[in-house]
Amino acid sequence: MTIYGTFDPQAPKGQPPILEIKPTESSVSLYGTIDAGVRHVTNAASNGGSLLSMSSNGNYYNNRFGIKGTEDIGGGMNAHFHLEAGFNSGTGELDNTQNRLFNRISSVGIAGAFGSLDFGRQPSVACKVVHAYDPFSYRYVQLIPLAGAVAGHADPDNPFGKLGGTRFSNAAQYIGKFGNLSVLGEYVFGEVSGSSEANSAKALGIVYRPGPYAFGIAYTRQQPNVANSGTPDYADQDQLTFGAAYKSGAWRIAGGHIGANSETTRPGTMRRARNNWFGGSYDITSAIGITAALYKTSLGSASGATAKRDLFIVGATYALSTRTNLYADVDRAKTTGFASATPGRPNHQTGISLGINHMF
Repeated sequence: MTIYGTFDPQAPKGQPPILEIKPTESSVSLYGTIDAGVRHVTNAASNGGSLLSMSSNGNYYNNRFGIKGTEDIGGGMNAHFHLEAGFNSGTGELDNTQNRLFNRISSVGIAGAFGSLDFGRQPSVACKVVHAYDPFSYRYVQLIPLAGAVAGHADPDNPFGKLGGTRFSNAAQYIGKFGNLSVLGEYVFGEVSGSSEANSAKALGIVYRPGPYAFGIAYTRQQPNVANSGTPDYADQDQLTFGAAYKSGAWRIAGGHIGANSETTRPGTMRRARNNWFGGSYDITSAIGITAALYKTSLGSASGATAKRDLFIVGATYALSTRTNLYADVDRAKTTGFASATPGRPNHQTGISLGINHMF
């Protein structure tokens, strides 16, 4: 099992691998993960008050329950499906306000020597490429901005990304693996009457893994609705991400960049979003691991206003077994510009998380 169940070539430490789709097998597999813990955050209110909470979609690892199935259709090919739902471990509710049951993944496709072709709701090409060079490999996604930034959204109301941007609905996606090289491509149907471009997206990506190295690059072109309400406004957005990682023994270092430009309703003006990061991890023992990284985000609005956020996070895990981890993190975020416009609220926060994660 991987963070989204589809694109990590190896199971992370402390997590059992689930069924791999193989042309010679016909079977169904159930899997999931549940994460519960407590989190304390300073300066959570305008008066500087702190917040202690438990309810979440997973502080360390997003909660999910999934079903994967594959059927041998002969000729070295298979048909397969993938359904994955997210939930809040504190309340039992779904992880989204749209009440989508399979909000994380809902796809069906075929695979063979040519690669795989899948249709439905699934993580974007950019999301899968960035996973190769995120130091935390999409842990703590509620804190770390990458999962919210990968689809290229540059929204002044959400300057550091939307988690909903991680996936595309109505997507046709191809993945081909040729030795150490993976090639990815997708087309997202906009389904807007009178326009084939409105609400659509196109992307290409490459991940190359020669030995201990990993290199990735992806480009996404989309035209989402950027209007908050009323008449839709489909604005062009372009995003480029690239990065690299290196692993040697117990050490791993990784870094990357996501840059996005978004048109506003005023012709010729753009919004810009930039994410840059670098970090590393070290397995102290076979059961204990530590990861640290710095994530720097900046956004420029059409009016010239800017927002910035610097997040430094250190996380540690202790594997009680191959399926159960204890985790802890300390993180500090500092914001400037219109991102910290709440009257009276300090522009920095310190957070501490403690919890347990179990895979099944």
